[in-house]
Amino acid sequence: MMRIRQSGFAYIAAVVLLIVVALVCVALLRLSGTQQNTVNSALLGARAGLAARGGIEWGFFQLRNGACNGETTLNDFVADSGFRVTVTCTSNSFNEGEDSAGNRLEKRMVQLEAVACNGGGPCPDRTAANVTRPDYVERRRVATTCVMGTAGLC
Repeated sequence: MMRIRQSGFAYIAAVVLLIVVALVCVALLRLSGTQQNTVNSALLGARAGLAARGGIEWGFFQLRNGACNGETTLNDFVADSGFRVTVTCTSNSFNEGEDSAGNRLEKRMVQLEAVACNGGGPCPDRTAANVTRPDYVERRRVATTCVMGTAGLC
């Protein structure tokens, strides 16, 4: 009886090993792309938050000069940060009684709201073409303060 020598198992094992290595490489590339998108989104979110905070600071500066102008869009932020910021100032006055001399005590509550977004239109952007972009970011900051007569803050 003659024995036939078997061969070819190493070729099959090598092909399977190459397929497994290729699948691992594809998975790592996909993971790397996802990680990069996550970092980009976090960076855009941080920049939008800082732009909104800058809008609040601008609103406080305007309030210090006695202005509460309703809604204002700050286009200066676009060149520096890529974000358009809209600041809204609303105020309500309240009578808090009288002081010891009989003069009225009037308090004014002021709410500043800043919205920063990187869309092409106004902030907050409601156009579907801009909002559905994967890199669209919008952040909102709100601050409330009280102003009492000419004496300054409450």
